[in-house]
Amino acid sequence: MAGFVAVLRALARSVWRDLRTFSSVSGNNLALFIVLVMYQQPQSIVFFGMVVGALLLGPLSGDPLRKVPADRWALWPLTLRQRVSLRLGSLALSPVVWVALPFLFVAGGVSFAALMIGGALAIQGALALWSHFTAGRARSIGLARTPKLPGRLGGLVQKNIRQMLSTLDFYAALLLALSGSLYRVFGSTPDPEAFMILALVVVIALSTYAQCLFGLDLPSGMARYRVLPLRGYEILLAKDIAFLLVAAVLVAPLAPLPGLAGALVAVAVGHHGSVLRPIAQTRWRFTGGVIFPTGFFQVFPLVAVGVATARASVWYLALAFVAYVASLWYYGRQWDNLV
Repeated sequence: MAGFVAVLRALARSVWRDLRTFSSVSGNNLALFIVLVMYQQPQSIVFFGMVVGALLLGPLSGDPLRKVPADRWALWPLTLRQRVSLRLGSLALSPVVWVALPFLFVAGGVSFAALMIGGALAIQGALALWSHFTAGRARSIGLARTPKLPGRLGGLVQKNIRQMLSTLDFYAALLLALSGSLYRVFGSTPDPEAFMILALVVVIALSTYAQCLFGLDLPSGMARYRVLPLRGYEILLAKDIAFLLVAAVLVAPLAPLPGLAGALVAVAVGHHGSVLRPIAQTRWRFTGGVIFPTGFFQVFPLVAVGVATARASVWYLALAFVAYVASLWYYGRQWDNLV
């Protein structure tokens, strides 16, 4: 019995450490945008809450026992009854169950709580089946098939795109872009202004990553960058190309020019934090940056420049590009000086 309790305690500590990584969403620019929307248009908060909640459901539904290596699980001196009890106990440690219980007992949303728990169990079951069918095979994920771009920086751009695709920021932006595209196709009388706004919201969802461009490289990756025969602006350019390519693809069906202008502003402002104050990030989480002042000076200027590009003149896009080039040159030199 003592061994069973010790294992359960170890699992609880592991789940708690993993759960703390979700706090990065509080430093995400999308959270800042949702707070602003909450005060301006409270009825819209449901949609954005559903987007964030749907993305968090997957990571929160992870099976705690999957953290235990298979060889160690086989060596534990536990009886069959204890192993079954441990399986049931691990379900109680699932964060989704903790989130669902308030709805079940406080808010009275039995159907919603059951839906959350059922979704979590379905995700755990799917992961278990996937592990069973892929056991003994070489690991291969879709991110590894990201095409390599030509040129000297092609390999770095490919790697940086993979990193972006392993954050929840990208999938939040993807859901928003898909929602806007469906609205354009199936809406009875689509509002043209809505596509410009949605394009800028997509960029806001990505913008936090622009201030943490090296967040998934820390710490060993930074040392590798130092030995590459590349100048600081080239390393930053490889990061920026990946960011701008992803942003351009997502805003293309909505409002490409305002979206691209906003993306240029986001990455130009984000260089400061990326180079001088890098923050380590965790894969499959929302990027955790600094809401004030960096996030504040990303969101409002990118929205202003994007709206000006759409409503006033395309020359605001050129102005955003000039600001980006100046930022790339300045912070590229800052990178070289840090070596």
